[in-house]
Amino acid sequence: MSYREILRDVLLSTGLIVSVATSVCAQEGKTTAPTNKNKIVQLDPDGVTAIIASSGTLSSNAKRHFRSGNVVHGFESPQDTVTWTIDVPKEDDYVVDVLFSKREQTQLEVSSGDSVLTAPSMIRTWEYRPFFWRQELPGTLHLKAGVNQITLRLPDAKPATASAGNNANKSTRFGQGVTEDFNLFSIELGTAAARRGQVERAEAIRGDASWMADGKYGIFVHWSSQSRGFSIDEKRVDWFQKSVEMFDVKVFADAIERTGAAWITFTATHQGFYWPGPNAAIDKVAPGRTAQRDLLGEIIDELDQRGIRTLFYLHTGYNGYDPKVWREALGANDADTKRFSDNIEAILRECSLRYGEKLMGFGYMDGALAWDYPLRPSWEGWARAIKAGNPKAVVGLSSNRGPTVSPFSELAVTDGGSELHEIDPQLIGPGKQLGDVSPAWWCLMDQGGWFQNRPMNARYSGGPVHSTQKYVDFFKRMAEAKVPVTINLIMTADVTDDHPIFNPECMAVMEEVRKAIRGK
Repeated sequence: MSYREILRDVLLSTGLIVSVATSVCAQEGKTTAPTNKNKIVQLDPDGVTAIIASSGTLSSNAKRHFRSGNVVHGFESPQDTVTWTIDVPKEDDYVVDVLFSKREQTQLEVSSGDSVLTAPSMIRTWEYRPFFWRQELPGTLHLKAGVNQITLRLPDAKPATASAGNNANKSTRFGQGVTEDFNLFSIELGTAAARRGQVERAEAIRGDASWMADGKYGIFVHWSSQSRGFSIDEKRVDWFQKSVEMFDVKVFADAIERTGAAWITFTATHQGFYWPGPNAAIDKVAPGRTAQRDLLGEIIDELDQRGIRTLFYLHTGYNGYDPKVWREALGANDADTKRFSDNIEAILRECSLRYGEKLMGFGYMDGALAWDYPLRPSWEGWARAIKAGNPKAVVGLSSNRGPTVSPFSELAVTDGGSELHEIDPQLIGPGKQLGDVSPAWWCLMDQGGWFQNRPMNARYSGGPVHSTQKYVDFFKRMAEAKVPVTINLIMTADVTDDHPIFNPECMAVMEEVRKAIRGK
């Protein structure tokens, strides 16, 4: 895979370009045939059922987005609709949420037979992210037992004017900003009682992230399958076992300690599902992707001795290095994706039980909204698995560029890029866009991004995006606000004492941050 292809994969993962056993039209301007019009969605009577926009039957101008396969747009008249076929276990009244993006207000309508919900779309009142959001419609939608048809349309939709059409051609891509035209991601259905029960169960097992606020900041490393060594041009996946065997834990811990970090978020997997330690649940899915050496355990133990805590990052292998074979084995391509959910749950549980209370949780579950949400996994099952060995462990389900994924997410998780921001507090809390989560910020320092995916040729290039003073001021400001920051440093794939494993310029910045925050 070329660098251009790798970069495309990274952009796809943050741009919500997903395929969920649906066809995506090759050209945005072409109306898509409803290839899945007979698909029936089973409604969960005890939870909230997410239904992806493109899984419905599309009429008139409504079409799947050519770059964001789950998204439907092209609502230019009241006749442009999405209709889903839902199998309901029992007759009841259901609360409806709509996940969408649109800059200007429009009228929303969701109906099933004689039951109709309408409301003006919300207008965003905050700056920056998220770029699309969840809106609960007033009232409830009455559904009978058995098969129901649910339709969404915009009663006041109008064709774009010539000037607006020109602007629409330049419109911000879904997930990368607020779109000019209406972009529908999904709807969610659940009874009021089921929703309350879900929130209550999430609250009952909530983890403890207070130590992160007390610790102020940590370090993020993307030890990716696509990473390159200091003098090794090949992707790490091509020498995966060797990279695990040669990893010098003390060299790594010494560098982390120099930064003054209170924790590390370490990528158990990224851009290809290869696990640097034993995990029988992975071996059961696809043998050959684990290591005999328990590197993850050694990292946890070494950092624990130095008073540094460990969180893991998980990427379910949806893109990056040869995802097709892994996703097929995992069950992500099954018509019924329960096997996918169960397999990830088993992997998480085995990991949590192996490392117990020394593992503080999975702080960053990447692609949760963009890639995993369309497969309707058991977020509760995943959360309980993460806490199997440590009830206080933290769960962070990435909202990517959108709203919260589930009440079972406890930590604010979004890709902050190189930007030095703080999450708007009006987004956080029960029923708000990012949910009842502990505030946190995730960002990167190196100009090269999150990880080194090109040959390094025995030298670092770039350096910190911002000045040392800007970083120092930012960390001070966030510490005073009690918002923990996890900042990513690019690390070489070969972690040895033969070369600096982090860019010396970035390490120099972190030493100044350490002095400013730790006073030493």
